[in-house]
Amino acid sequence: GATNTYSEVSYGKLNFELQPTFKWYRMSKPSTAYAPLTKSFLTHRSYIQEAINLADADIDFSGADGFLIIANPDANGIGNSGPAFSALTGLGISVDGKTLNNGATSSYDINNWGSIWVNHEMTHTMGLVDLYASTKGGGNDYWDYHRYVGQFGYMGFSDFKGNAPSLFAYERWYLGWIDDSQIICGVSAVSQLLSPVEQPGGVKAIMIPLSSTKERVVESRRPIGLDSHIAKSGALVYIVDSSKQSGMGPIQVYPSDLSNDPKYLQAPRKTGESVTVEGYKISVMDSNADGDLVNVEKAG
Repeated sequence: GATNTYSEVSYGKLNFELQPTFKWYRMSKPSTAYAPLTKSFLTHRSYIQEAINLADADIDFSGADGFLIIANPDANGIGNSGPAFSALTGLGISVDGKTLNNGATSSYDINNWGSIWVNHEMTHTMGLVDLYASTKGGGNDYWDYHRYVGQFGYMGFSDFKGNAPSLFAYERWYLGWIDDSQIICGVSAVSQLLSPVEQPGGVKAIMIPLSSTKERVVESRRPIGLDSHIAKSGALVYIVDSSKQSGMGPIQVYPSDLSNDPKYLQAPRKTGESVTVEGYKISVMDSNADGDLVNVEKAG
């Protein structure tokens, strides 16, 4: 499933190959001794190194670029945090004459997510950050922790049953899966047909800089593939702020009426609808199977 998801969001540009070993290895301590896996970088690395060493007798790691370590899904003592592992040079996992700097480890919560968990964690190793909130905001329920993007993007709410779990156009562009030629950038006013981000080809986004680290982005969303459950099609507007750390709102979807729409199900704009963000008015002039015709202008 993870391979199929990567093929879809990369428009076939990423071939994610898994080489599974169908064997359990007995760690030296009870699962609770390793929990939480997010305790510190050093304790996480120690857990990984022990598991890799156990498996090394059966696996040739010399041709690997990364790793996935799956804990027994029934082991609730391992906790509910199975993080990615991304190490700086010299701090990775040593095995078979090489160093592995990227990978991921599972915990008990893998029971909730299925294969999209792999995509979330391994995409961290490619450079993308968490879009859910790492700190509590002003809300009183679960969705407070998804107050930045709701159910958009698997780097936030990672669930195949979510509203629209495929990656944002900005994230795909960042990873090189959308070309510069498919982005309209640096304009103060433009009318442009945006092709649905779920399909290859066409112009994928309008990006209007606010500063050296912040920009407005407009893209088109449709009920295709991973986004087949999307509640509302249309032009999605959001702010990207690369000065904000993972879990602190580096992407913020608009409009943000969290009291009535905490999952951002109604965030995409359809024909005749508009939203004003940071001094610019973004209006949808027409929508059809080809995408959304969007008009961007400075707010009067």
